[in-house]
Formats: sequence, structure tokens, C-alpha cells
Amino acid sequence: MFLRNGWYTALWSHELRDKPVAKTFLNEKVVLFRNAAGEVGALEDCCCHRAAPLSLGEIAGDYLACGYHGLKFDVDGKCVEIPGQVQVPSGARVRSYPVAEKWNVVWIWMGDAAKADPAKIPDMPWLSEPTWAATPGRLHVKSNYQFIIDNLLDFTHVAHVHKRTIAGDPREATEPMKAERLNDGIRVSRWLLDVKPPPLFAKAGNFQSNVDRWQFARWHSPSVVYLDVGCAKAGTGAPEGDRSHGISIWSTHLLTPETELSSHYMFCFSRDFSLEDADMSKLLYEGSRATFLEDVDFLEAVQRNRVDGSLDGLVHISADAAQLQARRMLGSMISAEQAP
Repeated sequence: MFLRNGWYTALWSHELRDKPVAKTFLNEKVVLFRNAAGEVGALEDCCCHRAAPLSLGEIAGDYLACGYHGLKFDVDGKCVEIPGQVQVPSGARVRSYPVAEKWNVVWIWMGDAAKADPAKIPDMPWLSEPTWAATPGRLHVKSNYQFIIDNLLDFTHVAHVHKRTIAGDPREATEPMKAERLNDGIRVSRWLLDVKPPPLFAKAGNFQSNVDRWQFARWHSPSVVYLDVGCAKAGTGAPEGDRSHGISIWSTHLLTPETELSSHYMFCFSRDFSLEDADMSKLLYEGSRATFLEDVDFLEAVQRNRVDGSLDGLVHISADAAQLQARRMLGSMISAEQAP
């Protein structure tokens, strides 16, 4: 069900402050903390002494102190101090997970630590560079993560599910998409020319007439999806590369399975216009969150009907091409990882 040798998102960097944070990733309980030196640690959330959750402890300088008996652990999971005794048993340690901090995100590797290469984290500079204004948020979704990936690679549902937010024209339900298989993921793309702008984009870009709209989605295994989306006034050259008469938004979706039935969902709209406009940030944050909550209603309903997260026995249509390719690719990776 899960690929373990891959980078998953744990937290937004700003969420890790002066207290440990408990999370469950891929059915494993993890505690994350930032020590006084600014280093991030991700440890098994279970003290090796009497099994107390380390997330109930506190940060003590460079270490995480267990709240039950005060044992202190470094970011590598080694116990460095036990109150009341000088020697620390050699076996006093807990599992640590490789972590990396990039693009204002804390990433975690749940598999073989020797294979954790930070260079494999997808490039997403729009989450952290000053030329972009980002509006990050998070949701907890009672759905298998693969259903969420399916949803993000499917543009046709927008016309039905998102009528109040990002749906603008009935053609969104029927315009074909181009799906491409890449070495490490899937790309989906399409243009909608001379269409009615969606409500959220119309307000953000002050569009009074029809637009040319672009939708480009990219899935990176195991569970990162980002979209280059936007609109420009119809006929002003956007399909040829001139977006100056419109607005561009990078819509980022960072998914981490919690269990087979639930997922952590970090999202962000990033823009390269009105960078200092607080009202614009509020509009896009609230608009994006409202959009994704519309998806959540359906995703959780689907999960209740398909407890195992599979598509077995269901009918597929032409718009499902990208979803099916992503599922096959991820399934092959999981099978190869689990092979003896």
C-alpha cells in the first residue's frame, strides 16, 4: 500500500517551533522536534525505557526529554542522559528517521535511511523564494492518499464539484487532457480557450470577459502533486507564452499517508503578483481551502464506499488515463521495493 523509500512531507517549517509534534505516517507513530541549534529530529514516538510517547516530553536544549522519566535523546535517536545515573546503556536509543528541510517544508524518509537522498526532493521554489507569495495550509482527510492523487490528476471533475470556486465553463467537463508518463511521475496538461473565468480567478485577476485558461499538473512519486494554473484575457497570447495579461498560480499539494484510510494534506497557492497584498493572500488562502474542502467531501464519501483504496471492479473512462498511469507506476515501485 505504501512506498517507503521516498520523501514525504511532515510539516510546514513554521509549524515546528518550541514543542515536539506527534504525527502518524504510514501507520508509524513519529515525533518531530527542532532543537536549540535549529536541527530537526524525527524519532519513533515511544521511549525505549517505559514506552511513553516522546511527544509528551519537552525540548531541552539540543535534546528531546521524555516527559515520564526525563531521558534525553538527540536528533539521531541516541539517549545521551538519564537522570540519576552516570552510565547510559548502549541499547538506549529509539529509531530515527532521515529528515530534510527544503522549500519551507520538513520532509521525512520512512524507509531505508541509506537511500535517503535530499537531491530527490522535487524542485518547488515557489514555496520559499521571495519572488512568490505563498499561502500554506493543511487538512486532515479521511481518505486513502491514492484517491487524493486521482482527484488532483483529474481536471474534468472541476465543472461538477467546484462550481462556487474554480469552475468557470461547462467545457471543463469535456475538454480532453494530454497525459504523459515521465521517469519519476506523470504530467497532465490542457488549454481552455475563450472560456468564462472561474469565480476565484475572476476575482483575483479582475477579469471582466472571457479568458484563455491553462492547467498543467505534475505528479512526483510517491505523493507530491503541483499545478501550474492560471488565466489570461482571451486572445492576448498566453498559449504562445505571453502571460502578461493574466495571473499565474502554482497550486501545491503535499500528501502523506497517515493510515490506509486517512491522509495528511498540506496545500499552498503561490502567486507572482500582488506580493504585498494581504487581502489577496486572504482571498487565495480562503479560496483554495474552500476548493479543497469541496474535494474532501467527495473523497471521504468515496473512501466509505471503497475501504481498501483500490479501483478494482470499477469502470474507467478516457479522462482517467493519468490516474491509472500514476497508480500503475506507484504499484510497480511498491512491488519492486517489497520484492525479496
